[in-house]
Amino acid sequence: VKNDTAWVYLLKGYKTEFYKYDVANNAWHTLQDVPFGTRDKYDKGSFLVYDGDNTLYAHQAKYYNKAAPFLQHHMFKYDVVGDSWYSGELNGMPLYGLHGGRIKKKKSKDGGSGAWYNGKIYALKGGNTQQFWKYTPLGDSWSELDTVPTNGSTGRKKRVKYGADIVSYGADAFFALKGNKTLEVWRYVIPNPTFGRPERSGVMAGLTKASRFGLTIAPNPLASGFATLRYSLPNAGPVSLSVFDVAGRVVRKQTIMATRNGATNLDLRTLSAGVYLVRFDADSFTSTHKLVVQH
Repeated sequence: VKNDTAWVYLLKGYKTEFYKYDVANNAWHTLQDVPFGTRDKYDKGSFLVYDGDNTLYAHQAKYYNKAAPFLQHHMFKYDVVGDSWYSGELNGMPLYGLHGGRIKKKKSKDGGSGAWYNGKIYALKGGNTQQFWKYTPLGDSWSELDTVPTNGSTGRKKRVKYGADIVSYGADAFFALKGNKTLEVWRYVIPNPTFGRPERSGVMAGLTKASRFGLTIAPNPLASGFATLRYSLPNAGPVSLSVFDVAGRVVRKQTIMATRNGATNLDLRTLSAGVYLVRFDADSFTSTHKLVVQH
């Protein structure tokens, strides 16, 4: 990846071996082993992403720090120019995300993969889930995006598993193989900054249609006890708001009659300090945001 032509970098998998291939001289070079978190294994679903400049990101699937307040996988950063790993660990993909319409704890496993576009990593969690995430290096944070549809050309419900992969096409688009003994290929289009819904198409073209939505939560971090949710929806109607703790338990739930553009307040004064997930369920749109509560 260095200078686009000179080197190819390889995360061998299973353990922590790391190599680079000299294209011009047809030769492999052994590099410093990849750092690791709770286990010295880069299991199925681990992936390596290049930022197009001087940095590689290694995401370690399956393992995570069980004592951390917000459960996330391990991730590390490599300096291509200096041929060395940065000290310290980055936040890996969160374990809690949407699964079967609910927030559940799921590890990244076989089928996990990532691609770089426009300063961010876009990643499939794999492990027989539908989850699709975005990592922003500035802020070292993850946010969950539109899930990969289960129903495709097989006519059966299939989630992302072994054999899956994702690539950036540019022009705000990605193509993803679902894997899991299917031939399904899906396209994801990054939403327009004015809240355009991601379009997912491919072998099931037209499975979803574009619509307009948006959601923000403020203040975040929250210290006052009251959070304001501002939203934009394609249609007015009932909306379900759910708040989950890091163990996946519902700690607050309410239903509102939403207009197309509006705001509502959440009374969260009873919540202890910590990290929570706020899920917004409308007719054809689900969004999950991380909320930090401080006292």
